[in-house]
Parts: sequence; C-alpha cells; structure tokens
Amino acid sequence: MTRRAAVIGAGLAGLACARVLRRAGLYVEVFEQDRIIGGRMATTRLGLESFDHGSQYLTARSTQFKTYITELTSSGYAARWKPRSSTGEEGGGQMMPWYVGTPGMSSIVRPLAESVRIHAGHKVHTIVRSEKGWDVWMDDETSIGPFAAIAIAVPAPQAQLLLGRLDSLADPLSRVRMSPCWALMVKLEERTLPDQDVFSDMSEVVRWIARNSTKPGRNSRGECVLVHASPAWSRETEEADPEVVAEELWAEVSHVLALPPVRPSRMVAHLWRHGLVDSSLGESYLYSSEHRVGVAGDWCLGRLAEHAFDSGTSLGRAIVASLV
Repeated sequence: MTRRAAVIGAGLAGLACARVLRRAGLYVEVFEQDRIIGGRMATTRLGLESFDHGSQYLTARSTQFKTYITELTSSGYAARWKPRSSTGEEGGGQMMPWYVGTPGMSSIVRPLAESVRIHAGHKVHTIVRSEKGWDVWMDDETSIGPFAAIAIAVPAPQAQLLLGRLDSLADPLSRVRMSPCWALMVKLEERTLPDQDVFSDMSEVVRWIARNSTKPGRNSRGECVLVHASPAWSRETEEADPEVVAEELWAEVSHVLALPPVRPSRMVAHLWRHGLVDSSLGESYLYSSEHRVGVAGDWCLGRLAEHAFDSGTSLGRAIVASLV
C-alpha cells in the first residue's frame, strides 16, 4: 500500500517538498488555507489586469534552484525580466539575473503541484497522532488521515501553533522574527510613472515600486503599478483599514515620484502579515525522525524565494530517508 504524506502550506517551500515526496513514490496531500496556491508567489487579478503582489522576482544561487529555474524557462513558466534603471539601461544594476513567472508569478509553483492532491481553502487547526499515523484536522472539525509523515511549510508563528507540544521542533522557532508588508496594487489608465521600471527604498514609507506591466508575458492597457511598504511602516499600520492604507501609500508614491495629479481607476491594498524575514532560523529545515514531523520555509534560511525552495526540498529528502 502506498504511503501517504501531508504537506501543510502550498507556497514554494511546501510544494517543493511535495514534489520530492511524490517522486519518491508517496501519495501526497497538500493543505492550503487560501483559495489559491503559491503563497507569496502570488498573482491577483483586478478586473482584466493581473498583479504580482507578493514576490517580485527570483534570483538563483544554489545548483538545485538554478536547475529548477532552467526547467521553468524552457517550459515557458518563467522568463528573464530586465527592468529599465534610472539610466534607461535594461537590467541595469542587477548583480544576478532576475526571473519572473509568466504570465504571472503564480506560474513558478505550477509544475510543483503536478500529481499531488491539493485541498485549497482548508485551514488546518491541529495535527493529532494516532496508532496508525497522523491525522490532519481542519477548522470545520473534519479530518483527513492517517499520514506516515507531515511537513509544515507555513510562517514560523503559525508553524509553532501547529507543532503544539513537540517542543524539540517548536522551541527553536522562537528565534525567528518576521515582519508584515503592505502591498498596493494600482491601475492607471495612462502611463504616469517616470521613465524607469523599478524604484527601491524611496522613503521611510515606501520600500519598492514596480511597473508590473513591464514584466514578460503581461498584457495590459495603461499602467499597472505594484508598491511594497517598508517593514516599519507596515508594522505601525498593521491593523489599519486597507482602504485607508491604499490612499496613504498612493499619496506617498505620488510625492516621492513627483507624479502629476491622477486618480487611479483601481487601487487595492493587501497585507502580508508575515511577509518579510527579519531573523532566520539558521538551518535548512527541522525534522524529527521519531515523530515524522518537520518544518520548512524561507524563514529557515533567509528571506528569498530560493531559500523557500531549498528548505522545502531538503525537508522532503529528510522525510523520504526516514521512511525507507
């Protein structure tokens, strides 16, 4: 009988882990509280326009992530992005090549989700061990199981709650620090921004501004702008009304870029409550071969998408090794 494994979290780390497990012959079920998969590899539609409101681009340093990026580009799921710098040069100032998903960042995780069962829109409340393995209990008091092993790939604070009394796994997560990040999606009917595609660290409020519509595979009329607020400002306004946040962020963008008076046709703010990693775990993953439960995420190694992929892949290998 094929062994079953559960992965909680359908972001890049969770799905990278799921692929390793599936390739090892396990039957894999992935649980995701959101309606769509990808985590911060996110693409959201506002009317006819799409916005990458989470991760803005990818870079690759490790051999295994470089290999995956090559797979994505060769199959049309990703492409090189060369935004214009202040000098007008395409790709100017890039220390490493930037890659984006096509036609949106959510395409980055699509190949990882093949051949695994995904329970989208299901928030996991707790995991319970029985004689036959682990059962996963949802908020609606339904359960699925038993599973031979469980991988938890959600932000560290949420992972701690799910781990409960598994102190050997839960306690180290206390040293992880994460910050919120407000994202603002803006649709303009005409090109309004200066002749530059990305702006970074513009003020104490604004950390990132990008002309989203310049990414490969995007088709839009007018201009689609994506803004990320600074961690400090996002913390101060974490509980604020999103509509108020949207107005304040756009006013700041208009000020720092000296834009002409213009009213966006659409404007929506979204809060990533655990959007940035301030202090990482310092280990690729944590796994208990005794309990057959492990944790993974970008926060294990740093704050990059590559860290999430490498962490999830490493946890998947550890789980497979423990089940042999």
